[in-house]
Amino acid sequence: MELLLRWNILIIMGFLLSGVPTALVGAQTQKQLPPPNCKDPQTTRDMIECGERTYKEASKKLSSINKQLLDKVSVSQRKRLVASHQNWLKHRDTFCAFEAGMYEGGTLEPTTRINCYARMTNERSQELNTWLIELNRR
Repeated sequence: MELLLRWNILIIMGFLLSGVPTALVGAQTQKQLPPPNCKDPQTTRDMIECGERTYKEASKKLSSINKQLLDKVSVSQRKRLVASHQNWLKHRDTFCAFEAGMYEGGTLEPTTRINCYARMTNERSQELNTWLIELNRR
């Protein structure tokens, strides 16, 4: 999944650079690009890089909550949680593919996909955190 996303980003960046003279491309590769503006992203590059950062943070948070839950539940509940998580990942991936597909072939496709991953991952973290809070009360 992440490999596919990176591939899509590379393809888009290739399209964006295809109209730029090669001398300019060579000069850009020698210079360090400025960091993305995540407070107010205006370029496709900023939107993609900022979305990737947000998704990585959300993914780390979800992983942490999931591990904490796995440590607190019984063996049978662990099996259910693992199966549920695997199904949720499939749902997230297919739904985000659908959502991004609304802009298929355009510059909004990868930004929509990565933002969908981040949004849905944060929502899943909130859902699982509710159960973690409940278990911690016991």
